[in-house]
Amino acid sequence: MQLFEYIDMPNQPYDIFYTDSVNSQLHWHYYSEILYITKGAVTLTCNDKQSVLEEGDLCYIYPLQLHSVLKATDDKAEYAVLKFDIHTINIPKAYLSKFYDIFIRRSRKEDFCIILNNNRINKEKINSHIQHIVGEFQEKNEFYSLQIQADIYTLLIEIARKIKKESKPSARKHTDNSFSFCHILEYIDSHSGEKLEIQKLADMCYMSYSHFAKLFKENYGRSCKEYITYIRLNKAQDLLLHTDYDLNYIALETGFFDCSHFIRTYKKWRGVTPKQERMKKYL
Repeated sequence: MQLFEYIDMPNQPYDIFYTDSVNSQLHWHYYSEILYITKGAVTLTCNDKQSVLEEGDLCYIYPLQLHSVLKATDDKAEYAVLKFDIHTINIPKAYLSKFYDIFIRRSRKEDFCIILNNNRINKEKINSHIQHIVGEFQEKNEFYSLQIQADIYTLLIEIARKIKKESKPSARKHTDNSFSFCHILEYIDSHSGEKLEIQKLADMCYMSYSHFAKLFKENYGRSCKEYITYIRLNKAQDLLLHTDYDLNYIALETGFFDCSHFIRTYKKWRGVTPKQERMKKYL
């Protein structure tokens, strides 16, 4: 059984739709996913934990978590799905750390997903917000991509505020080492266009190379080198599809050695060359 779900999104960093599909196999992906139940009920399995989501419930599934959605009752179930890469929706740097703490790193501590039952949220407000996001994605009016990005921000802020309001202060103090490591994704995202050496990243976290590499793979599901390449490719794809910069500029701006290295790496990732990727938007 294939456990990796690849989401082909050539024109934007998200996929948004309503569905009544309730027979998904266990799978995982590098994207964040929000489910909002609009009718009936579903059984969400996330790693080894099962939860029944009913009408009006909202769930945020962390990246890299093994999950499936199955029917919970004989009645028809429908729900909205919002899939997006939190690394590439351009969260302002001032808020990166706080967003990552809630929507990426928190899953490494105790949770595999965030479930907000309908009695814990403003059901009418969230339902209206979800409808607006799906509508923007379907209608694709002028500036729809920018509007969806803003709406996703708003939805994440609603979730974050609820989490913060209900969470209890932690008595555990972070060491300097844990603080440095838990902010390494933010650092990579901010400096991905520069030369990044794994040894220097390990030194920043006061770790040996081997310990850093092992901890990174355990926490984020891929090697640090693979993660850096992944971030660079996503940023390059965004420039390919939304700017007219030439390939040499994009290659250097996103941290690749040269244009040839960029083209080879991109084709291995997407199956097409950067030029072919850019031409697809005109078809």
